[in-house]
Amino acid sequence: MNTHERATMQSKNLLYVQIVLMFLTIAAVCGATAGAQPVPAKKPSPPKFVAQTDAAFSFYRTFTGSTSGHDTAQTPSNGIGGMFELRHLQSRWIGYEIAYGVNPADQSYKPDPGKCGYLCGNQPVNISAMAHQVSIDWVPSFKYRNIDPFAIGGAGFYINVPTSALSNLGDVVRPMFVYGGGFDWNFLPNAGLRIQYRSNLYKAPDLDNYYNATGAYTQTGEPMVGVYFGL
Repeated sequence: MNTHERATMQSKNLLYVQIVLMFLTIAAVCGATAGAQPVPAKKPSPPKFVAQTDAAFSFYRTFTGSTSGHDTAQTPSNGIGGMFELRHLQSRWIGYEIAYGVNPADQSYKPDPGKCGYLCGNQPVNISAMAHQVSIDWVPSFKYRNIDPFAIGGAGFYINVPTSALSNLGDVVRPMFVYGGGFDWNFLPNAGLRIQYRSNLYKAPDLDNYYNATGAYTQTGEPMVGVYFGL
């Protein structure tokens, strides 16, 4: 074999080796790609709850249901009231507040049609009054960006104070249950807007002794809007 033929054979052998190496490299890359497992994306951790203490003042409109019973039909008036809250939120599930509200709560008494008995001859009586509500409430709260929704559940007293000379009775104090919810909108670093709905469940007050107490429970719904300030 002359020099030219030997050089040609060496070139062919080198080409074969290169082709084999190329296929081995491709196989190795494909195997590594197929065996690689995707790395799961790390879930973002929920925002850490920051304890908060604040004071709030809100305006609300009352919606109180009428009651009847014991020969009496009682119809309360509705009006605009104001509420002050002092609230502390320790965690998502540990939060509490003290709330005080006041609003007009005039009462109208008249015979219950068809059920008035010996009271059928009585004239209707209208008594002016103010209602004061004091409660201690549990407030679970959650945070989502700059919106903090919350729930309310508590108990206290609903106090009706007559302001009319027609009333023959004094102040009437009723235990009450409170429930509702709403949200805070944090548009400033240490203050925001509070929108909520509260409902008070209590026994209808009897402010006049010419009529029997209805003995029925009623509710006062209070949609309200206000502002709060961090302390």
